[in-house]
Amino acid sequence: MTSSCLPLVSSQESMLPRSAGDRSTVMSTGDVAALRRLAATVFASVLVSGAFLLAPEQPEQQASICQQHHSAEACRVW
Repeated sequence: MTSSCLPLVSSQESMLPRSAGDRSTVMSTGDVAALRRLAATVFASVLVSGAFLLAPEQPEQQASICQQHHSAEACRVW
């Protein structure tokens, strides 16, 4: 029977050598700024799209609901 001196449990570090330009785990400041701009743009787009979807096509529908519960003067915003 042959025995081995290699451990059975793998180590936490990779066996491959690290290169000087290894950027897989570290993002540059420019990359972080670009990612934040992208996230802000997507968030703004979602908000605007949601406003178009939730806003009524006919404001008179909302006005009639308002007039059921309030005076006509209070509902004159439409």
